[in-house]
Amino acid sequence: MSISRSSHRFVALAGLFAGTLASVALAGPGASYDVRLAIQSRNANLIQYRGVPLVNDVSGGTIGLHPHEGPHMIAGDPSFYPRHQAELIKDLNETIPDVNFSGIICIDHESWWPSWEWSDSVQPAWTTYIKTQRPDLLAGKPDTEWDSIIQAEYKKTVRQYYEFTANIVRQQRPKAKLSWYGIPLRSYWIFNGVPQYGVDLARYREIHEVEMKWYFDLVDVLCPSIYPVYSVAVPAGQNQVEPSGNEAYILGMVGESVRFSRGKPVYPFFLLKYHPSAGRFANQFINSINLRQGLEIPRQVGAAGLVIWDFFYDDTELAAWQNFYDTTARDVIYGVIYPGSGSAPSAPAAAPGEPIPVDPEADQAVSPDGRVVKKSPQP
Repeated sequence: MSISRSSHRFVALAGLFAGTLASVALAGPGASYDVRLAIQSRNANLIQYRGVPLVNDVSGGTIGLHPHEGPHMIAGDPSFYPRHQAELIKDLNETIPDVNFSGIICIDHESWWPSWEWSDSVQPAWTTYIKTQRPDLLAGKPDTEWDSIIQAEYKKTVRQYYEFTANIVRQQRPKAKLSWYGIPLRSYWIFNGVPQYGVDLARYREIHEVEMKWYFDLVDVLCPSIYPVYSVAVPAGQNQVEPSGNEAYILGMVGESVRFSRGKPVYPFFLLKYHPSAGRFANQFINSINLRQGLEIPRQVGAAGLVIWDFFYDDTELAAWQNFYDTTARDVIYGVIYPGSGSAPSAPAAAPGEPIPVDPEADQAVSPDGRVVKKSPQP
C-alpha cells in the first residue's frame, strides 16, 4: 500500500469481560500523558501492565449498520434508518452495557468516508444510483455539472448518516466521548510531498476545514490513525523508509488533527506491529525507531494521548504481545507518560512457563484485512 483504507478494525467485545470498561474520565490514572488501550478480544483482560498506568477502555467498533457496498444502500432504502437505530442500540447494550460509561466510543466505519476522494471503491455504485434512481437531480443540467452534483449528494448523504449515528449514540450513552476511527483521513504520502488520490496538502486541508467542518463540530475526540505502514531503518532497505519519512507522516497526521480539532482532545491510534500492507514486515512487531517515533511524536505536537490497538486470536498471540510489551515497549511507554522518569517501576511477572489462559468461547476475531471472522478456522 501506500495507504490502505482496509486498515485493521477493532471489534467491540468489551462488554464480554468484566472490569475493563470502567467509566473513567479522559485522563489516565495519575498520568500526565494519556496512553490507553483498545484491545477488546475476550482474553485482553489477562494483559499485565507491569507497573505502567494503562487502562483498556476505548470501545466502539463496527456498531450499527454500515453497508460495505456504499451509501447508495442507505439513500435508496426507506427502512434503513429504523433498522440502523435498532442495531446501534442492540450493539451498545451488548458491548457497553453501562449507560453511564464516560470513556471513548470510537466507531469504526471504513468502507467509505465523508470525503469523495477517499471513497473511490464506492464511487461507481453511487454514480449509477444517482443516474438511475435520482435522475431528477441531473435533469436540465449540463453534463459538465453532473460530477459536482453527484459528489455533493454523496457528501450530503454521508453527513446525514454520521449525524444520525452520533445522535443515537449520545441518546444511549450521554456521558461518553464520541469519535470515528481514521479521521482526519490517513495519508503517508501527502505529508511527504506526494499527492494521494490527486490530493495535495492544500486540498487535504480544504477537505477537512471546509467540506468536513461539520464532522469536527460533531465529535468530542479525534482519533486519527498513525499505524506503522513502513519499517524505518538507516539506511532504508526494501519496504522501508528513512526515519524522516515516518516522522513527517506522524507529524502531519497528528499536527493536522490538532489543527482541525478546535481544541478537542486528539488520541491517535497506534499499533505495536506493522500494518498488514507493510510487505515483508507485515504483522511483525515494530522496531525501536518505529516504536519511539509512534509513541513520542504525537505528544510533541499536541496530542492529549495515544490509543494502542490490537486484537488477539488466541493465547499464543496474547503471549507474543505481552512478551514484546515486557521486553521492548513497556519502558518506552512509561517514559512517554512520565518524561525523564527512566524505566518503569518493577512489577511481578507471570511465573516462568506459566501458560496464559484464554477464554474458550472467544470465537470471534479480526482478520488482517479487517473482517470480523470466526476464530477457528483462522483465515
